[in-house]
Amino acid sequence: MVTYDDGSPRTAPASFLGRCVFSTHHKTIGLQYLWLALASVLVGMILSALLRMQTSWPDTAIPFLSGLQHTPERYAAIRLLHGSLMVFFVLTAAPQLGFGNFLLPLQIGAPEMAFPKLNLVSFWMTVGSLGGMTVSFFYPAETGVNVWLGSAALFSLSALLSALNFTATTIDLRAEGMTLPRLPVTVWAWFLNAILSMLIFSVLLAGCASLLCDRMLGSQIFSFSSFLATQPLNLVRQGSLPILWQRLFWYFAQAEVYVAMLPCFGMVTHLVATFSRKPVWKERLVVLALCGVGLVGFCVWGYHMFATGMNPYAPLVFSVLASSLGVPAAFLLASWLGTLWDARLQLTCAMLFSIGFISLFIAGGLSGIFLARHDLRSAAVSEDFVTGHFHLVMGVAATFAILAALFFWFPKMFGARLNEALGKVHFWATFAGVYFIFMPMHWLGLLTQSHLLPDASRANLASAGASIRTLVTVATICTVAAQLLFIVNFARALLRRRGTEENNPWRATTLEWSVPSPAPLVNFAGVSPVIYRGAYEFRSGETSDFAPQHLAPELLSQHSS
Repeated sequence: MVTYDDGSPRTAPASFLGRCVFSTHHKTIGLQYLWLALASVLVGMILSALLRMQTSWPDTAIPFLSGLQHTPERYAAIRLLHGSLMVFFVLTAAPQLGFGNFLLPLQIGAPEMAFPKLNLVSFWMTVGSLGGMTVSFFYPAETGVNVWLGSAALFSLSALLSALNFTATTIDLRAEGMTLPRLPVTVWAWFLNAILSMLIFSVLLAGCASLLCDRMLGSQIFSFSSFLATQPLNLVRQGSLPILWQRLFWYFAQAEVYVAMLPCFGMVTHLVATFSRKPVWKERLVVLALCGVGLVGFCVWGYHMFATGMNPYAPLVFSVLASSLGVPAAFLLASWLGTLWDARLQLTCAMLFSIGFISLFIAGGLSGIFLARHDLRSAAVSEDFVTGHFHLVMGVAATFAILAALFFWFPKMFGARLNEALGKVHFWATFAGVYFIFMPMHWLGLLTQSHLLPDASRANLASAGASIRTLVTVATICTVAAQLLFIVNFARALLRRRGTEENNPWRATTLEWSVPSPAPLVNFAGVSPVIYRGAYEFRSGETSDFAPQHLAPELLSQHSS
């Protein structure tokens, strides 16, 4: 039995249920979130390929789903399931709840999360939410909507509890000497993301619960009369029932983009500095930029509601706010490029996926400029353009950041390393594939203006549009198939692991690399470390070109020699 420095015991559970099902260890729960996200992303990608096949060849029955009714409602249900899996259980769960749970206590020198039992309850609520959203697809539409709303409410409550846990852990459990300026950028990202999550998931929880009450208990929370009675200024023109729900939903949904992206910004910044062997360029400015992304992203909830009866001046306000997001994003981009400038680059798989993230973020951000103006968005683009932009800047870019983090922290999690050669083949196949999928979708969106052209030109564009859709579908199938390389790499690393791995194979500076690999049950052998410096001290021209945070100045010279 091992004890913490406060005298509390910590022993390894003997049974499978104690080790896996009922374990309150933050590392076990973090890995469980990552397994959940891995299963969800594989199913989500398969669903995306099936959707693209149905779009390009609508007369062909969807494989594996031929027994279901071929109706618009069923097609919409498949899209809803794909979006739910990717947004909730991949883009939200993996970067924040998976990597955050595993690494946050290690990176701040804490023995555990602030509320271990609450952490366990949050995870199993997330599992229940995943089961409910999946099952809702197989119910009739009326029942399925109720099940989905209940599952979304359950996920929102779980996210609220996790956000509270992350916030308390970061504030109260930092090791001695771990001042705020010495926190890694990853910790800042998880901390700010937890604050943002508390603000938006509470609104989604209230909205889903209220809508369920209206649908199942006969309440009138969203009724026309009760809503208008509480709005003496008549802020809406008509149809208050859908408008009120849309306001509550988009209050959450627009900021959810940044809930998915904030941890990715932090992880990519961390990896770029580590494999550039340079400190983060303008690190404090990066932290302020992360704060700016969270703050401004929280305030643009009305951006998607220009045509739903809002105040006539609202489009101007929300367009300015949406455009202003480019300012902190530009600071982040400048920091990444400044760190890469004149660096001693190590092009590992983690670094390649990080650079891929930056590339996708730039490409998706440029197309977002067109969508920031309401007149251009309404006149020049269609759903395909929006889908291409959204997937580039959020879905695919965040997935690249998750893969980069997985290649980097895999030794600490599992005591083995993923194969670099196979990983690089997987990277280039995926990188090329996503550009072949989503850049042509921007062109499909622009083809909506073909009615302004002569008849002959319209016929040529219609033919080109069909060819582009076929290209997108084939590229989707090939890209999804390329993920088999990652599955093989992942399984091969787990099966061939020796049980131990070099503690710090990447020569990183942060605290998680000061413990053995894989990470032991008890952090830091039960004794909290003392922090002497910032998270990104790299030097050039020396045998040991990095300074770990926990090494005292008198020990640093021995470490260098």
